Amino acid sequence: MSPLKAYTAPETVAAFVAAKRLLDAGVGDDSQRFFVLTGLYMTPYISARLESALELAREFVEAAERQDETYYRLVGYRMLAMMQIAMGQNREALKNLQRAVRLRDPGREKPIGLRLSIDPGLSTLCSMIWVLSSLGLHDQAARIRELVRTELPDHNLPGTIALYMQLALAWPELMYGEFEAAERYAAEHVAFCVERKVEQFRLWGANYQAGARAMREPTEENVAALRGAIAANNRSGGYFSDSIFKSYLAESLLMRREMEGAEAALQDAFAFVERSGERFWLADLYRVDGKIALRRPKTDRERAEACFLKAIEVAHGQEARMLELRAATDLARLWREAGAPNDPHSLLEPILAVIEGGETTRDVRNARALLAEVV
Repeated sequence: MSPLKAYTAPETVAAFVAAKRLLDAGVGDDSQRFFVLTGLYMTPYISARLESALELAREFVEAAERQDETYYRLVGYRMLAMMQIAMGQNREALKNLQRAVRLRDPGREKPIGLRLSIDPGLSTLCSMIWVLSSLGLHDQAARIRELVRTELPDHNLPGTIALYMQLALAWPELMYGEFEAAERYAAEHVAFCVERKVEQFRLWGANYQAGARAMREPTEENVAALRGAIAANNRSGGYFSDSIFKSYLAESLLMRREMEGAEAALQDAFAFVERSGERFWLADLYRVDGKIALRRPKTDRERAEACFLKAIEVAHGQEARMLELRAATDLARLWREAGAPNDPHSLLEPILAVIEGGETTRDVRNARALLAEVV
């Protein structure tokens, strides 16, 4: 199942639908059914029809549990967790990933990896890096990243390597706002995907690269490149993670003081979240909305505060600690600049207390710098 074409390409979808018909007619075996169900799941996953993908993931897990198929249980738990991550259910996702990790047997997973193009055990670990980073458990994420790095030389599947480059290297830096490092990793990722012809990962990598570059240096050319990367992915049928890249588009336009464009991009992002159910970046959309309120010709501090508070509420509910800290820092800065009596320490310190490690990340540095300025 090497993704020479995007998973959402008509040819790919047609092949899996045809295979499913054959299986339903009694042709093939259970191992082939799991393989086909995985392919069918990828279409709504990549196109961000998350409820449909979640339903297929649950069906996959139920079938694997009924037949006590250990390795397919591992695959199913990761499929389920990926949808939970996208929907902002970080703690539930972590529990399913932990279930999957307990089922790992690297030596015996390789035959499945050859069929799926991605090693199921390593992909689970890479997904854990994503959710642990979001939860602010940086030390745990670092340990998992090192484990994956040591195991990776034993694998030569392009999809597995591309997934590692995306989720273990580029994604954490992007999420932490370390855009220079994110752009560098994403550029390496794109080059690898072009060389090894893994198209779906190339499309994702192009979004990462363009998003990081536009946030690092919001020139007209870089913002246009981000628009182009989003559009190219959408033309292929891919919409997963659009909430983050449309958020970056809005924020980069805001940095250019293109207010009308920034507001339009942000509203497009909110509409996408409503349509898809992809809530994992919703908190940052509210935060950017607050920043826009502060940049309007007539500064609206009341709206900005309400937006920052909403961002904190959403992130807290998801246990998305880094997004919560980012929004709280913006709120504390607003209080300070407005001379409000609110105490930034009581806002920021409880969030910092539940973040493990990550002292070098931009968000932790910004929060601690602001607290140092408050007498």
